[in-house]
Amino acid sequence: MSEGSEKNEQTETRGPADQLARLIALERQARRCETSRELIFTIVNWTHRLIPYYQALYFRVRGNDSPVLEAVSAVATVDTNTPFALWTTTLCRLLLKKYGKTQALAEQKECAAAIREEWQQWLPEHVLYCPLLGRDNTIKGALILAREHAYLPQELSMAEVLSGAYAHAISAFSGKKSYKFFNAHSKKARSIGIGIALTVIALLFLIRIHESVLAPAEIIPLEPTIVTSPVRGMIRDIDVHPYQMVQQGQLLFHLDDTELINQLALAQKNLQVVQADYLRAEQKSFSDPLSKAELEVFRVQIEEKALIVQYTQEELERQRITAQQGGMVLFNDRNDWIGRPVAVGEKVMTLANPSQAEILIRMPVDDAITLDPGAKVKLFLRTDPLNPVDAEISRTSFKAEESKSGGMYFPLKAKFVEGKDPRIGLQGTAKLFGEKVSLFYYIFRKPLAVIRREVGL
Repeated sequence: MSEGSEKNEQTETRGPADQLARLIALERQARRCETSRELIFTIVNWTHRLIPYYQALYFRVRGNDSPVLEAVSAVATVDTNTPFALWTTTLCRLLLKKYGKTQALAEQKECAAAIREEWQQWLPEHVLYCPLLGRDNTIKGALILAREHAYLPQELSMAEVLSGAYAHAISAFSGKKSYKFFNAHSKKARSIGIGIALTVIALLFLIRIHESVLAPAEIIPLEPTIVTSPVRGMIRDIDVHPYQMVQQGQLLFHLDDTELINQLALAQKNLQVVQADYLRAEQKSFSDPLSKAELEVFRVQIEEKALIVQYTQEELERQRITAQQGGMVLFNDRNDWIGRPVAVGEKVMTLANPSQAEILIRMPVDDAITLDPGAKVKLFLRTDPLNPVDAEISRTSFKAEESKSGGMYFPLKAKFVEGKDPRIGLQGTAKLFGEKVSLFYYIFRKPLAVIRREVGL
């Protein structure tokens, strides 16, 4: 005798009283569940006491064609991206469309070709579809029972009754709370509710506040002097440190001069040789008329070699870059520059007056507000966030730039209102104050901007 025949025989041997007792016990257990998760676990695992099956699946239904697999019998967790979950979800969607709110036995021959081809791989032959209807007569979930042998008529009847009990228990967890104040039948209560809503809306449009936005900020020199490389070469060493105070004429950095030193030595040697030849020719000129004619040639050669020596010495001096004025040296780490090749005019560092500074503000494009010169700014430095520094916008920009992180921002400049300017290089957050706008616009500005960007209005 096959396994299916044995199970059928067991079902048939159960008396009506035993089946009724099992049905009542399952209903009672379902209503005692304290959470929806516990209830769904009971549905897919304990229904087997009344109706034997090989596999049980529970689907949460949002609308008549949007099932989501939430539980499988004898499985702790469900991954909705597995091939089994995707195929069974497709099957449930087909059953919902075909049978809707009616319990039915699914037949393979009536399904689509794609469903029929993979049926034997995932589920047994006989599948029972049980919709779980809520109090509003909408489908809240779907229970699918699959096994090898056919279902008996009394099992179908018990499944229909049990589905009703499960649906009632699910509705208890998914029910919405009622707010008596707004759902009251009293005209007075409704009038009060409408009055409060209109008052809130009116206040949103009548109350006006300053539009504000937060943006990263940095203190930079007001009128910096750019120090560049006068010639093409490779930086051999940086002779100062970042944020060091220097005097006019102090050495800042020097380029690699090894080749120029060798050229200077060679040029000096050639000059000495020509000078020696000139002296010999001058001594011979007293007795040899031909030597007198060579003196002018040697004199020209001496001038030429001397110019080469002078030019090489000047080029050697240009390898040493000094400060044209006193101030604070601003650049990155020394190790970033040592051994680095530079082109003519390439920026290496900056000289700035530490007593003259301004604020560079990077206002994000998504948070941009209308700002005019003179708009108030409060700078919260990271070193002293509890004591903001007052400033005002001195220059705005309508051209967005790209930050290192990939975002876009508008560069703004601000000047300090009074007091001593903070140290150059400090960073913080600037709060920018724009024009007065309605409270409604202030609250919903960003959501409206997102909607406008996504929709294209």
